[in-house]
Amino acid sequence: MATADTQLWLIEGLPGSGKTSAAERLNTLCAAKGMPSRWWLEEAKDHPVLPASLRKRSSEPDFAQLAIDAFRDFIRTEVGVLILEGSAFQNSIRFMFANARSAAEISNYAAAWAEAVTPARPRLLMFEVKAPQAHYANFVAARRGAVWMEKLITYVEGTPIAEQRGWRGFDGFVQFWAAYQNLCLDCAKALPWPVKLLPAWSETLAPEDDAAFQFFRL
Repeated sequence: MATADTQLWLIEGLPGSGKTSAAERLNTLCAAKGMPSRWWLEEAKDHPVLPASLRKRSSEPDFAQLAIDAFRDFIRTEVGVLILEGSAFQNSIRFMFANARSAAEISNYAAAWAEAVTPARPRLLMFEVKAPQAHYANFVAARRGAVWMEKLITYVEGTPIAEQRGWRGFDGFVQFWAAYQNLCLDCAKALPWPVKLLPAWSETLAPEDDAAFQFFRL
């Protein structure tokens, strides 16, 4: 179960905003300081909280409760510094948003989830994209390529929320992620434990500035 030595680090942001790079650097920093840590990629099939088998159930009515239960079980069995990227919002709230769950339902989920993980002394670091259209058209497209972009646009177009709101093509894709980010920012600001918002690495002139990570306080 969670102990005084357990610390849950949650790293969030839109695709391409810096989550994985930040998680990797935090894990490396822990190792340099001799602190036991574990880091899980958000899309790992065997993810300890939201594995592929659970993500496939995101359209089911009880998905929110299943996610909360999974987080609760996770912090009961793991100790040390636990680094999760994209697990607080991307693999839970994003699915709820995509499936056109109401803002009230998502807010209620976020509050119940926050209470469930509190024993693990969580902190949230979120990268905010100020200009989503430029972020995807310039930075992300150049780094990940046309195939990756086309795959995500197809995903967005097939979601219930996109069908409901008529979001199509690249513009609809940007609208989806911008609306999702706003929802996440609202949820982040309501959390009862430390939260740090930083500009996405695509929009900052000093992405390698370690001062930005003083929030980790290792």
